[in-house]
Amino acid sequence: MSKTEIETMLWHIQREIMQRHGVDESYRRMAPLNWYVNTGRASVLFLRLLQNVRPVLIARDLCKGGSDDEILRRVFKRIGYSPAA
Repeated sequence: MSKTEIETMLWHIQREIMQRHGVDESYRRMAPLNWYVNTGRASVLFLRLLQNVRPVLIARDLCKGGSDDEILRRVFKRIGYSPAA
């Protein structure tokens, strides 16, 4: 999976948030997922599973709020990913 594919996937998720909450809020709500991906913590398996889920569903999970850990756990559950795997 290339950097461009990853950025495009993240953009589609952010665009869903932006349509409902505006530009500034979309950056804030994307922060946990962007941090996880851009710091190299996201495995190829995680990225592939994320790519297979509709962006609107991931956007909903990001917008439910909570701590960064809670948000990421919701995304992991949504895509069927276990970080220990």
